[in-house]
Amino acid sequence: LENKGAFSMRTISKQLLGEFIDYYRKNPDKKAEDARIELKELSNIDKFEYGYSATLTAMAKMVLDPKNELIRKDISTDSFSTESSLLKAAGLQQIYYGAPGTGKSKAIKDLTFGEDVIRTTFHPDSDYASFVGTYKPITEEVVLRDYTGKKVIDEETGKVVKEDRIAYKFIPQAFLEAYVKAWKKLGSSKKQYLIIEEINRGNCAQIFGDLFQLLDRNEYGFSDYPIVADKDMQKYLEKEFEGWEITNKDKINQLYGEANMVSLILKGERLVLPSNLYIWATMNTSDQSLFPIDSAFKRRWDW
Repeated sequence: LENKGAFSMRTISKQLLGEFIDYYRKNPDKKAEDARIELKELSNIDKFEYGYSATLTAMAKMVLDPKNELIRKDISTDSFSTESSLLKAAGLQQIYYGAPGTGKSKAIKDLTFGEDVIRTTFHPDSDYASFVGTYKPITEEVVLRDYTGKKVIDEETGKVVKEDRIAYKFIPQAFLEAYVKAWKKLGSSKKQYLIIEEINRGNCAQIFGDLFQLLDRNEYGFSDYPIVADKDMQKYLEKEFEGWEITNKDKINQLYGEANMVSLILKGERLVLPSNLYIWATMNTSDQSLFPIDSAFKRRWDW
């Protein structure tokens, strides 16, 4: 342990988290800076060279929060406001940042163990279509018909002849898959995680597009500002939500001052992030070949 900088967060993450949990168990009102100063000499490993005290503080307080314990044990609550507030307190949009090999992905993996997780990785070629969804050519097996429209029958086997044809279909990607799953889980105390690896390796403005507006959440964990979905997305969402009912729909409608907001969401006409959709990301702070993230985007995340 002579070389303080030689140990990665991946190697010592459990030890460090344990130190922070013990610290905040005894000092619940202390801040990240207090922990950084008071725990600095606890071991001769320079645990703060990557500026991880704030992240470790958030993780420790999540572990110690008795309200979050209710969520982890799937103990349901009848209180709409209490449930939503607890979900928001756990960090709905969180970025884990640091140098390569410091355990960012490992920390998220440990915290989401046993949860429903959809994972994607951003890269320079990532765009809105690869993150949200788009029409793509697919191969479908269809019945072969003659010029009169009758099915073609194989004379030897007596079976209907089929052939492969190219068709176009709307294919959802990571965001829409997580979005639909989250809405279907709403009211069951189950969470849905969308994990974005290497968020700053892609152009976030290009990838998120108008979804950027949804990242502003209200005190109950829902998007503050709904957006209008495009026609292709509307058709897909309406089909996915067909016959589905949302619990607490009256209270959700009240949040937006509209009597039919939930109906618009289920028809795919409005996009709103539900309170059980967690979007967590990792960010590399060392490499030069990365896209900058503007302050308007940054402020919508916990760090």
